[in-house]
Amino acid sequence: MIGAEQQTDSMGEEGPPSLEYIQAKDLFPPKELVSEDDNLQVPFPALQGEGVEYLGRADDAVIAISNYRLHIKFKDSVINVPLMLIESVESRDMFQLHIICKDSKVVRCHFSTFKQCQEWLKRLNRAIAHPGRLEDLFALAYHAWCLGSNTDDEDQHLHLCRPGDHVRQRLQMEVKRMGFDMQNAWRVSDINLKYKLCSSYPQKLLVPVWITDKELESVGSFRSSNRIPVVVYRHQRNGAVIARCSQPEISWWGWRNTEDEYLVTSIAKACLMDPGARFTCGAPACSQPRGEGPDSSDSDFGKDVI
Repeated sequence: MIGAEQQTDSMGEEGPPSLEYIQAKDLFPPKELVSEDDNLQVPFPALQGEGVEYLGRADDAVIAISNYRLHIKFKDSVINVPLMLIESVESRDMFQLHIICKDSKVVRCHFSTFKQCQEWLKRLNRAIAHPGRLEDLFALAYHAWCLGSNTDDEDQHLHLCRPGDHVRQRLQMEVKRMGFDMQNAWRVSDINLKYKLCSSYPQKLLVPVWITDKELESVGSFRSSNRIPVVVYRHQRNGAVIARCSQPEISWWGWRNTEDEYLVTSIAKACLMDPGARFTCGAPACSQPRGEGPDSSDSDFGKDVI
């Protein structure tokens, strides 16, 4: 908050203050809302410092652009994309916005007229453009509006930072999709619950079924930033997996870790115990030579989000 100074004239009398008291959030006033329909209501609770700039209708949806996000509310689903997550926006088939995100998701939004589609294309391209000033970054507006806010305002938005069911269940869905044998070869460990083991790993980790959490802790002490080897992908046809990890801290002395070596060899052993579909089924697709035919394990990549 900026204070006020009193001006004193030559007669010793105090004049009007030369500065006014302002709050930090006054430096980031929200822009005036441009709404295509006066009956529309903003379909989401705004964050501190967030202001909706455009509000309108698409085909079977309500679309809004704020200084933080693109929000599209369909009848049965909601798309909520931070502006800085959008890579590019294109107009396709005259009436369709094709929005490509930096995490490989694709969002499509249809409009009833070509003119309306072009107008929202311009609005969205302006919104995702590189900010011309540092003050245009939403993070600064959010911080300024949070200063001096009461606890109720903070609690109101805490739920936005918690993962939804689609995030919490994502691992289970991927494990099922890629066909992991969770009875005999693999298990999901909760050792990283609340990110206690590694802050850059998810809370649930996929490891061989016989590897204990105590062994994982030992491996974490040997890997840079506790990034232990964990499985992130399985090829359905041949059973091969990809595991991510950081470098082992062997130092100049060539240190070794028994549990770390045991975990790496156990991942290979689990692959042998959980072979791909081409070794276990008699369907014609399973008997195709390697490299021929589609791999169903990759079929979900690049799916549209609508």
